[in-house]
Amino acid sequence: TRWNWNLTIEHEIPKAQSVFQVAYVGARGYHNWDVVDINQAPAGTLQAHPGASINAYRPYIGFSSIQQEQSGVNSNYNSLQASWNSHFRGGSLFGVAYTWQKSMDGSSNYRDIVPDSYNMSNLWAPSEYDIPQALMVNYLWAEPFYANQHNLAGEVLGGWQIAGNMQFQKGTPCGIGTKNDYAGVSVNDEGSFGCGSEGQFWVKSADPKHAGHFAGYLAGSATKCAAGNSAACYFTTQDSSGNKLYSAPAAGTFNLQKGVRDNVRNPGKENWNVSLIKAFPITESTGFEFRAEAYNFINHPNWSGPDFNPTDGNFGEITGKDGNNRNLQFGLRFHF
Repeated sequence: TRWNWNLTIEHEIPKAQSVFQVAYVGARGYHNWDVVDINQAPAGTLQAHPGASINAYRPYIGFSSIQQEQSGVNSNYNSLQASWNSHFRGGSLFGVAYTWQKSMDGSSNYRDIVPDSYNMSNLWAPSEYDIPQALMVNYLWAEPFYANQHNLAGEVLGGWQIAGNMQFQKGTPCGIGTKNDYAGVSVNDEGSFGCGSEGQFWVKSADPKHAGHFAGYLAGSATKCAAGNSAACYFTTQDSSGNKLYSAPAAGTFNLQKGVRDNVRNPGKENWNVSLIKAFPITESTGFEFRAEAYNFINHPNWSGPDFNPTDGNFGEITGKDGNNRNLQFGLRFHF
């Protein structure tokens, strides 16, 4: 069940040929899905009975894990959305839109498997798709020179359009953990979320800080973020005294600490796209359209996600970029 509501104020500015809009948009979700192992043994079972079969201590004795989809997750969304759109003579356009928002839930994906089937009180956190801020700029410039001139210069040099958009956004969140059975309930009963490697969450002694560094050019163990070199950290993994911010949960326990799910954010993204367009009409209903399109035309390197696994040597580091390289496309379309 999902409830949606919004309040929008729109104002037209005739002299500027523009429309300004600001809106509050909210939503509330009930009975969303997650997955629970209804046959999970109590935490500490394998520590109390080393070498024994875990299936002998499950609620349904003799059976392994039994995953059940349950609609017991809630969510909410609140945002401020603003936009400005202008239309100019000759067909040119300009628009800018900004969103400041927050999405919270207890599970973000249809097949999320909770770590502790008996206690989910610490899973309320930012959604895995939560993007706190996003800015989008779009434009279309209709070249005014030689417009509507039906001679050779007008047909060749007139009617060109340049269109494009630019997008800037903050990163999505992720949690810190590993797929290890610290709780002693079987390696087959680990939790599973869409982001990171958190089968069971690690204990957090303090919130990590956003350092924002790129470690792809560094070499050697002494240069590692986990070794205390803050210049290699995208997010800090130690405090100012050199103490690690994350530690494995005590044997035989789940980490039920609040604020451990989705508490570190990936880097933001930006993208620049531009198109050059020209129509060559033949008759009123037929003609050609030429398009030259460049995606990420400035070839801006967006960073890949950091290493969220606290047992890795690159924990807290970003060592590469995503695959969004410059892409050029040319096309000629005939319409009839």
